[in-house]
Amino acid sequence: MAVTSAQTSLDDYLGLDAVDALGQSTGIHALRHFQTATCNTFVGAHLSKVMHTVVAKEIWSSPYLMHMVLAVSSGHQRRLLKTHGQKEQLRELSISEASHWNDGLQLYQGELVRKNPPPGPARTDFDAMIAAMFLTTVFAFASEDGTLDDDSSGDGDFMGRILNPMASTVGFKALQATGTGVSRDSLWVPVFAAADNSSRTFTSDKQGIEGLPPAFVRLCELDQSSSSHDNAYHRILRHLTPLLQMKLSPENTNKIFAFGGRLHSTIRPLVTAKDVRTLLLLSWWLCLFRKADKWWITGWARSSCKGIVAYLSQIPDPRIQALLVFPASFGTADYSWIWRGETE
Repeated sequence: MAVTSAQTSLDDYLGLDAVDALGQSTGIHALRHFQTATCNTFVGAHLSKVMHTVVAKEIWSSPYLMHMVLAVSSGHQRRLLKTHGQKEQLRELSISEASHWNDGLQLYQGELVRKNPPPGPARTDFDAMIAAMFLTTVFAFASEDGTLDDDSSGDGDFMGRILNPMASTVGFKALQATGTGVSRDSLWVPVFAAADNSSRTFTSDKQGIEGLPPAFVRLCELDQSSSSHDNAYHRILRHLTPLLQMKLSPENTNKIFAFGGRLHSTIRPLVTAKDVRTLLLLSWWLCLFRKADKWWITGWARSSCKGIVAYLSQIPDPRIQALLVFPASFGTADYSWIWRGETE
């Protein structure tokens, strides 16, 4: 009875009347899939748990979030069934995914452009807004999945498609600009905190070259006077280094993911200009997603890395070629030598 009630409510809520081959509402089926399967594919168990809780609590009062949840669920199901699903089934999932994204993004945009709330307590829908922001990020990366595979000629025209999904990771700053404050009681507070540690290891802008891999120090021509405030390479490498030193695991994926949002404004103009050293540093970051193995981002990371490697392979600098071995293997080659500063 509970399932039937939820099915009726969901269909009425979103104006759905579609049913699958088993007579189930495609909406309630997609929602159930999201909560039992898709949530487990996000960056770390903590974030997955928070997303599960927020969705259960907020979707009935946040139509934009409901649509996005159903869109991501449909996209996840489509990828799971891609190799053995029936053509008609895959087509229906594609239509559902596109339709829900269209509705969800329009409603979300409406929320973002609303008149800023007056000073005072944080918006009561903060948790839902952050959940939606994260789902739009999933959409941005998943939509580029595999589209770069044919752009491996090394001509550099793929740069925009590498950068555009990364832009979605700065969405939290955009929410702050709308006046959406962070409540101390928000379920997302521990998730944000987990992107760094108490020593601020992953956000350090410490001056100089202490602790940085000598191979990259030489490549980027850094010294003890180098600072993140006046040297973009220093800032990128200072943030990349702890990621290369930590143990790669699903629980650490959020730290890898946060790198893109923190450094997007620094990286974007350099990548647009096809700056060789920035591209090389970016390719090393992309390799870290290999062990994360997430359906919505690993394909983008792999194909983006492939494009960068093809482009940089034309650069005759032996320092570049030595450091290109790791991204060329998409993270499987040993890179311990960079701490000794040796060349292969």
